[in-house]
Amino acid sequence: MSTAIRNFNGPPAFLTVGSCPECGRACYISRRLANRAAKGMFPGAHHQAIPCGQYWHIQRVRGEGQ
Repeated sequence: MSTAIRNFNGPPAFLTVGSCPECGRACYISRRLANRAAKGMFPGAHHQAIPCGQYWHIQRVRGEGQ
């Protein structure tokens, strides 16, 4: 992974497609883009990409402390 992704500051709006029509969360076209956005927004935290219809969302892994 490149350093530019890890040092990204701010929400990666260029990776999102918009709001999900089913649940209203920010949606991503692919799992890879969702993971890339999570690493940029929350460096060091563990998140996973979850599918929702034809899009993907970011979800924090359960059992992890704040």
